[in-house]
Amino acid sequence: MEFNNLNMTTIPMSWGEMAYLDSGSSMPPLLFLHGTGCEASDWIPVTERLPRNQGCVALDFRGHGQSTVPTQPFTLGSLAEDVDHLANHLNLHDFVIVGHSLGGMVAMEVARHSSCVSGLVLLEGWTSLSSAGSAFDAGRFYGSLSEIAIVQIRRKFEDMRNRFQSEIWNDFWESVKNFDAYTYLERAHIPIYEVFGGMGRNGLTEKQLRVPSNPNIRWVWVPNAGHYLPHECPTEVAKVVDKVVGTLRVP
Repeated sequence: MEFNNLNMTTIPMSWGEMAYLDSGSSMPPLLFLHGTGCEASDWIPVTERLPRNQGCVALDFRGHGQSTVPTQPFTLGSLAEDVDHLANHLNLHDFVIVGHSLGGMVAMEVARHSSCVSGLVLLEGWTSLSSAGSAFDAGRFYGSLSEIAIVQIRRKFEDMRNRFQSEIWNDFWESVKNFDAYTYLERAHIPIYEVFGGMGRNGLTEKQLRVPSNPNIRWVWVPNAGHYLPHECPTEVAKVVDKVVGTLRVP
C-alpha cells in the first residue's frame, strides 16, 4: 500500500486545519496515529510493507507535521475528538487504529467512546504515562536506531515543541499525564494488541506496564527493539498489523 503521491489533504477544524494522508482504497482502512513529535509520514515505512489493497489513513495531530498549531487550550481528549471528526468526514464505520506512544493513548480514548473501532494495535501506547518511565531498564528508548535517525527524531520533536506557546503545551501535557486507560482496557470487547520493544525488559516490566488481564488483549514483544517501533522495526510492525486485520477480515 502506498499513500497517493504523498500529497497531504487538509480538513477544516475549529482550531485550524488538520492534515492527513489517505491511500484512497475502498477497503475498510487502518487509521494510524503517531507519537509525540512525529507525523503522518513517519508511518510510510510501515504502510508500504502492507498489502497493496489495504486502505490506510494517517493524520497529523494538532501542531504536528502540516497541521495548524492551536492557539487555544486543548487536551488528549481533544485529539481523540479530532480523530472522530476525521473518521466521520471520511465516512469510516469499521476500522482498526494503529497508535504509537501518544497515538496509542489517543487510540484508546477514541475506542472508549466510539463503536466504530473494531480493533487496536498499540505500539508502546501507555496505559498511563507513569509506566513509560518505570517499566524498562534505562538506555532502551532509541533502541538500535542509527545516530542519524536519532538526531532526526530529536530535531523533529524540538521543532514541533517550539511551535507551541508554553502555557498551551504544558496544559496539554498535564492532560496526558492524567490519562489512565486501565478501566477501559479491563472492560474492552474488541481485539487489542499491546506491542512493546523487548530491549530493557526485566522481571517487573509487565506489572509496571499496567495492562489488565483481558482475553481480548494479546501481548507482542519485538526482540531487541526500543520505543520507536515504527521507525526501527517497520517490517515487524507491518506483520502484526496485517495479522490483526486478518483476524477481523470476513472470509
